[in-house]
Amino acid sequence: MKFLVAIDGSQASEHALAKALSFAVPLEAEIVLLTVVEPLSSYIPEVMLPTGDWVGWRGLPDVELERKILNAGQALLQKAQDTCQASQIKNRTRLETGQPRDVICYVAKEETPDLVILGSRGLGSIERMMLGSVSDYVMHHCVSPVLVVR
Repeated sequence: MKFLVAIDGSQASEHALAKALSFAVPLEAEIVLLTVVEPLSSYIPEVMLPTGDWVGWRGLPDVELERKILNAGQALLQKAQDTCQASQIKNRTRLETGQPRDVICYVAKEETPDLVILGSRGLGSIERMMLGSVSDYVMHHCVSPVLVVR
């Protein structure tokens, strides 16, 4: 068996990993740990200049900031991997870049896990409508079964 667990550093993703371990230990399953780093353009919106031109982050690369973000993602994966190794569970890590909801579905299609496990931020219906929900999107678009943990 194989489980895909999305890790983002939140308490909900820690609960997701704990749930995955509770399933994986008796089954001697493999866990694929996934962290998705959003591109810098996701953090800083485009702005309109008085000339009517739009200026975005894409034109201003910051290699050092990108490196720090990738290192933070790798640190999250390492912590999760240490947790898996303490439970003697076979595991692999994947650090991907993109929109989390799309990348989780893409990796699930690629890895074909028996179950995708991810945490929920617990957004209310209005917040979910305004901000969107990664877990909601993944539940409706993923090719593998999905378990959302709170």
